[in-house]
Amino acid sequence: MPILLYTYLLSEMIAPFLASLAILCAILFLGRLLPLLELVIQFGISIPDFIRLCLYMTPNLLIFAIPMASMLGVILCFSRMVNDNEMIAIKAAGIGLYRMLPPVIIFATCTTLLTGYAATRLNPAGYIAIKKLMVSLATDKFTKGLTEKQFSEGLNDVVFYIDGIDKETGEWQGIYVADNRDKENPLTIVAASGNFTGQPDNMLLSVTLNNGSIHQAEGVISQTVQFRDYTLNLSLLNSKVAGGEKGVISGKKEMSQKQLLAYAKTHDPDSEKSISRMIEYHKRLVLTGGCFILSLMGIPLAMRNRPGQRAIGMPLGLFFFVAYYICITAAKVASEGGVPVGLAMWMPNIVLFLFTIYLLHHAHREHTDDVLTHFLAIFLKIKRFIPRLGRGMSS
Repeated sequence: MPILLYTYLLSEMIAPFLASLAILCAILFLGRLLPLLELVIQFGISIPDFIRLCLYMTPNLLIFAIPMASMLGVILCFSRMVNDNEMIAIKAAGIGLYRMLPPVIIFATCTTLLTGYAATRLNPAGYIAIKKLMVSLATDKFTKGLTEKQFSEGLNDVVFYIDGIDKETGEWQGIYVADNRDKENPLTIVAASGNFTGQPDNMLLSVTLNNGSIHQAEGVISQTVQFRDYTLNLSLLNSKVAGGEKGVISGKKEMSQKQLLAYAKTHDPDSEKSISRMIEYHKRLVLTGGCFILSLMGIPLAMRNRPGQRAIGMPLGLFFFVAYYICITAAKVASEGGVPVGLAMWMPNIVLFLFTIYLLHHAHREHTDDVLTHFLAIFLKIKRFIPRLGRGMSS
């Protein structure tokens, strides 16, 4: 067994993998930077808390960055060997493409395990940590902003006035609240006492008011409602930071794989929430398996490079990567539309795996007449036709 060759291939894949991973994480993080800056302004986040928030977001970035970096690591490794004529020397020594698969499989397995750990363990823990951190920051801001006998701006267009605060129990006394979240129908609330608590699970800050009244004016008509206990919920959710999905509040992002399955088993399997959780369950596993398949696909894509010619493996890798995630999005839509979740979510992986085996077989036998070759020929013809069309229109 050519141990020296295997060690050489692994070392050649690891270096571009790490470099690609760092670059991809930076690019993905820049896409989330604007919402983070909004949080810095809204909550006055300190630098240590900002670093913590970035670390909690990292697992979500790794789910997408690791598969792409793994694929790029394989493509860059074999592309360099092709361009430097090392591949010709290896084949001349009697070592075929299939004999070079073991180090790629080992490398792909390692990156797949990293992706799976990030998707099933680190990412749910990161969402929980983000919620707790945001509630903690909002609570600190809310507490520091409250001063006796002064109007203090709370959160989400809600203004508070507190006559006094019990130093022992922390209970508020003599409370006035101006709720302007609904600009057309603002509320004025007066209460004798109250307090507040944070709800990390629902991303809410709950203000409990006791023995008071709610005043609402609609034109010339005013309404007054007396209450003994009233709860005012202030949302702390910034979905752009937590992933940009409405499902953040529902809790599916924070659930473990066992919890997702348990929920689906104990609830109506055809309900919207059960389907949503099963989609999340399969999505994590599908993305993990996709990392392995994409890594293997990097070999036949890189073998299409020719010494002295423009490298085509990298653009092809990016194309298949984007196409793969588009297919996963389509699978999610199909699952929500009534297609069995398992079948719909795993179909992109099945198709991609079969296509990868097809490309590997043709690359091993050095066949140049395959589906991808015809696709590239059509693409090049279209590319040549576009400049001619542009010159014709300009004339």
